[in-house]
Amino acid sequence: MDFLWLVCAAVSVSAWYASAERHSVYWNSTNANFLWDDYTVEVRINDYLDIICPHYTRGEIPSQEAERYVLYMVELEDYENCKPQSFDQLRWECSRPFAPHAPEKFSEKFQRFTPFTLGKEFRQGESYYYICKHPHLECLRLKGDVIADGGVHNPSNRLPADDPIAMIPVVQRSVGSSGVRIAPVSSFVTLISIFLFLLFH
Repeated sequence: MDFLWLVCAAVSVSAWYASAERHSVYWNSTNANFLWDDYTVEVRINDYLDIICPHYTRGEIPSQEAERYVLYMVELEDYENCKPQSFDQLRWECSRPFAPHAPEKFSEKFQRFTPFTLGKEFRQGESYYYICKHPHLECLRLKGDVIADGGVHNPSNRLPADDPIAMIPVVQRSVGSSGVRIAPVSSFVTLISIFLFLLFH
């Protein structure tokens, strides 16, 4: 019976984890996406953005030629000027280009709430900006758009609970696609797991 419970729990966790996507960005000057000013990654709430730092095998290039970066998460104006305003905007440092087993990797989870004091909270319909200076290029910059489940990105997609100053109308009506949402597959898998647990317990 304990084995069945473990299987159900594993299926539930796997389904929940699988519903989040991972988006990888190789942060180096050879990534052609950085040649354009509008390098954008579209994510949903609970997705991950993986920043993969430059990596070299020891002896491949001289140490002083290895790319190292300090990445900042900034506001739109700082993104456009490619200039952070303060040290507090520092997000990650790609400082180990010769790491022995694999490149350094930093992950950002786009979540609405975080239990960590220094964690970042994200809102649907908003854009988030990452920049770093490069000695030979003008700027390496990335925009992360948090899109709605329907795939549309605009500030009106935010849920009222996301914005404490949003005014909730007195009368709420269903308009267009704002009716009842169908639960995601992971919810069904979780419900089936709970049902099986209760059935065999």
